[in-house]
Amino acid sequence: MIKYYRYLGLLLVCFFTQQTIAAKLPKTWKTCKKNDPNILTCLKGAIEDALHDLANGNPSLGVLPLDPLHFEKIAINQGTGPVSIKLELKNLNVQGVKTIKINSISKFDWKDAALDVSVPAKLIFDGEYTIDGKVMVLPVKGTGHCHITADNFKAQVTAKIKTIEKNGKQYYEISMLDLDFQTDKVQFQFDNLFNGDKTLGNQVNVFINENWKDVINELKPAIIQAFTTAFKSMGNNLFSRVPANEITPP
Repeated sequence: MIKYYRYLGLLLVCFFTQQTIAAKLPKTWKTCKKNDPNILTCLKGAIEDALHDLANGNPSLGVLPLDPLHFEKIAINQGTGPVSIKLELKNLNVQGVKTIKINSISKFDWKDAALDVSVPAKLIFDGEYTIDGKVMVLPVKGTGHCHITADNFKAQVTAKIKTIEKNGKQYYEISMLDLDFQTDKVQFQFDNLFNGDKTLGNQVNVFINENWKDVINELKPAIIQAFTTAFKSMGNNLFSRVPANEITPP
């Protein structure tokens, strides 16, 4: 079972966002008309620029900082398979999101969307961990600091969007967000494995990094859930404040 916990501040933002009056997009943001024959090209630049602009967050739009992207807790309980572990990541910060690139948009009609994105810089995950279980035949146990890097992170994002009415105005809302991802290489560093036994700890870290593909396949569902929950919340915070005709003017 995979559990995902987003920190309380985000829940409060989501609640209070719904109570606010209509807002406007920043003047520097590009908007794309629905009838633009080149709307996919327009949206590619507009979405990428908006994500870069939101790297430090935007309180007026109800958006928390994207870089670092903070997760209070991501918990994984993987009981079967070659990687059988209980892993809890806490106070996890993810750096590199601000370099995100929209490589292509194959569909975006404000009902269904499909995008290919990438992170040219390394994605860096930094936080605290607790782990217990085994990787292949090797037992692994410990609590401490962890540092994880992912090279050439690429993702395929799909979304469903609907239009809702609130206070006499039309607003967009993301009803579904999903993604799949690939990465060229992942490196793990778990400090203080086996109560600080450096010999055993180094051996396990080396073994995990030699088998990183198997490990990441087991972590993948939790990573996907964490990212989709965060970005869906971010998108809906923004959409709930800015009327649809401000985002896609006639």
